[in-house]
Amino acid sequence: MIEGNSIHRVVFPCRRIFGGWINANTGEQIAVRPTHWRIWPG
Repeated sequence: MIEGNSIHRVVFPCRRIFGGWINANTGEQIAVRPTHWRIWPG
């Protein structure tokens, strides 16, 4: 994902919602721009 000016690996499952993305575990909205997707194991 791209967050600000940095590239990071997401360490938690995310879910796309209208207007952005949320942490699938907490429901908290996160400000990210994903560059790749994969199915989260588990």
